[in-house]
Amino acid sequence: MNYNVTIDVAGIDNCSDSLYQEIIKCKKEDSTNYARIQKAVQPLNMMVSNSEQKSMGGISSELYWNWLEINNCWVNEHYRNNGIGTQLIRTVERMARKRGADYSMLTTFEDQTRNFYEMNGYKVVGEIKDYITYQELIFIL
Repeated sequence: MNYNVTIDVAGIDNCSDSLYQEIIKCKKEDSTNYARIQKAVQPLNMMVSNSEQKSMGGISSELYWNWLEINNCWVNEHYRNNGIGTQLIRTVERMARKRGADYSMLTTFEDQTRNFYEMNGYKVVGEIKDYITYQELIFIL
Protein backbone atom coordinates (compact mmCIF):
# COMPACT_ATOMS: atom_id res chain seq x y z
CA MET A 1 0.00 0.00 0.00
CA ASN A 2 1.35 3.44 -0.96
CA TYR A 3 0.30 6.63 0.78
CA ASN A 4 1.45 10.15 1.58
CA VAL A 5 1.68 11.76 4.99
CA THR A 6 1.19 15.52 5.36
CA ILE A 7 2.57 17.19 8.46
CA ASP A 8 1.16 20.60 9.37
CA VAL A 9 2.79 22.21 12.40
CA ALA A 10 2.03 25.78 11.29
CA GLY A 11 -1.73 25.37 10.88
CA ILE A 12 -1.73 26.44 7.24
CA ASP A 13 -2.71 23.20 5.46
CA ASN A 14 -6.13 22.89 7.14
CA CYS A 15 -5.28 19.38 8.37
CA SER A 16 -7.31 19.93 11.52
CA ASP A 17 -10.38 21.17 9.62
CA SER A 18 -10.17 18.32 7.12
CA LEU A 19 -9.83 15.75 9.89
CA TYR A 20 -12.77 17.25 11.76
CA GLN A 21 -14.97 17.14 8.65
CA GLU A 22 -14.08 13.49 8.02
CA ILE A 23 -14.89 12.60 11.64
CA ILE A 24 -18.24 14.39 11.39
CA LYS A 25 -19.02 12.54 8.16
CA CYS A 26 -18.11 9.23 9.79
CA LYS A 27 -20.27 9.99 12.82
CA LYS A 28 -23.22 10.87 10.61
CA GLU A 29 -22.89 7.57 8.79
CA ASP A 30 -22.14 5.37 11.80
CA SER A 31 -23.97 6.86 14.74
CA THR A 32 -27.69 6.71 15.30
CA ASN A 33 -27.16 9.17 18.16
CA TYR A 34 -25.32 11.81 16.10
CA ALA A 35 -28.42 13.69 14.93
CA ARG A 36 -29.90 13.57 18.42
CA ILE A 37 -26.64 14.88 19.89
CA GLN A 38 -26.39 17.74 17.37
CA LYS A 39 -29.98 18.78 18.07
CA ALA A 40 -29.31 18.68 21.80
CA VAL A 41 -26.81 21.57 21.73
CA GLN A 42 -28.53 24.88 22.42
CA PRO A 43 -26.43 28.07 22.52
CA LEU A 44 -27.23 30.52 25.34
CA ASN A 45 -25.37 33.79 24.80
CA MET A 46 -25.89 37.32 26.11
CA MET A 47 -24.21 40.69 25.72
CA VAL A 48 -24.62 43.75 27.94
CA SER A 49 -24.10 47.24 26.55
CA ASN A 50 -24.43 50.74 27.95
CA SER A 51 -26.63 53.57 26.64
CA GLU A 52 -24.00 54.35 23.97
CA GLN A 53 -24.11 50.71 22.80
CA LYS A 54 -20.56 50.06 24.09
CA SER A 55 -19.94 46.54 25.29
CA MET A 56 -19.98 46.15 29.06
CA GLY A 57 -19.73 42.35 29.12
CA GLY A 58 -21.24 39.10 28.03
CA ILE A 59 -21.49 35.38 28.47
CA SER A 60 -21.37 32.50 25.99
CA SER A 61 -22.57 29.06 26.95
CA GLU A 62 -24.17 25.93 25.60
CA LEU A 63 -26.88 23.72 26.96
CA TYR A 64 -26.79 20.06 26.08
CA TRP A 65 -28.84 17.34 27.69
CA ASN A 66 -29.12 18.50 31.29
CA TRP A 67 -25.80 20.40 31.44
CA LEU A 68 -25.01 24.08 31.01
CA GLU A 69 -21.42 24.63 29.92
CA ILE A 70 -20.19 28.19 30.36
CA ASN A 71 -17.54 28.87 27.73
CA ASN A 72 -16.77 32.53 28.38
CA CYS A 73 -17.91 35.23 30.75
CA TRP A 74 -16.34 38.66 30.57
CA VAL A 75 -17.03 42.08 32.03
CA ASN A 76 -15.20 45.21 30.87
CA GLU A 77 -12.79 46.31 33.60
CA HIS A 78 -14.58 49.68 33.93
CA TYR A 79 -17.79 47.91 34.96
CA ARG A 80 -16.42 45.17 37.21
CA ASN A 81 -17.51 44.79 40.85
CA ASN A 82 -21.00 46.07 40.02
CA GLY A 83 -22.71 42.67 39.90
CA ILE A 84 -22.87 42.42 36.10
CA GLY A 85 -20.95 39.11 35.96
CA THR A 86 -23.09 37.59 38.68
CA GLN A 87 -26.23 38.78 36.92
CA LEU A 88 -25.04 37.24 33.63
CA ILE A 89 -24.39 33.90 35.33
CA ARG A 90 -27.69 33.88 37.20
CA THR A 91 -29.62 34.79 34.06
CA VAL A 92 -28.01 32.10 31.90
CA GLU A 93 -28.48 29.54 34.70
CA ARG A 94 -32.17 30.46 34.97
CA MET A 95 -32.61 30.19 31.19
CA ALA A 96 -30.84 26.83 31.18
CA ARG A 97 -32.97 25.47 34.04
CA LYS A 98 -36.12 26.42 32.11
CA ARG A 99 -34.74 24.35 29.22
CA GLY A 100 -33.97 21.33 31.43
CA ALA A 101 -30.46 21.90 32.82
CA ASP A 102 -29.70 20.44 36.22
CA TYR A 103 -25.97 21.21 36.31
CA SER A 104 -23.44 23.87 35.27
CA MET A 105 -19.77 23.44 34.43
CA LEU A 106 -16.78 25.29 33.09
CA THR A 107 -13.01 25.09 32.85
CA THR A 108 -10.45 27.83 33.33
CA PHE A 109 -6.75 28.51 33.67
CA GLU A 110 -7.29 31.70 35.68
CA ASP A 111 -7.34 32.10 39.47
CA GLN A 112 -9.45 35.25 39.06
CA THR A 113 -12.10 33.22 37.21
CA ARG A 114 -11.90 30.46 39.79
CA ASN A 115 -12.42 32.92 42.63
CA PHE A 116 -15.33 34.61 40.86
CA TYR A 117 -17.19 31.34 40.33
CA GLU A 118 -16.46 30.12 43.86
CA MET A 119 -17.96 33.37 45.19
CA ASN A 120 -21.03 32.53 43.10
CA GLY A 121 -21.49 29.07 44.62
CA TYR A 122 -19.47 26.93 42.23
CA LYS A 123 -17.00 24.29 43.44
CA VAL A 124 -13.66 23.20 42.01
CA VAL A 125 -13.92 19.48 41.27
CA GLY A 126 -10.56 18.87 39.63
CA GLU A 127 -7.25 20.36 38.62
CA ILE A 128 -4.47 19.35 36.28
CA LYS A 129 -1.25 20.90 37.57
CA ASP A 130 1.20 22.25 34.97
CA TYR A 131 -1.28 21.66 32.15
CA ILE A 132 0.58 24.53 30.54
CA THR A 133 3.94 25.42 32.05
CA TYR A 134 3.22 26.83 35.52
CA GLN A 135 -0.49 26.93 34.71
CA GLU A 136 -3.20 24.59 35.93
CA LEU A 137 -6.44 23.61 34.21
CA ILE A 138 -9.32 23.95 36.68
CA PHE A 139 -12.64 22.09 36.37
CA ILE A 140 -15.55 23.84 38.09
CA LEU A 141 -19.14 22.72 38.77
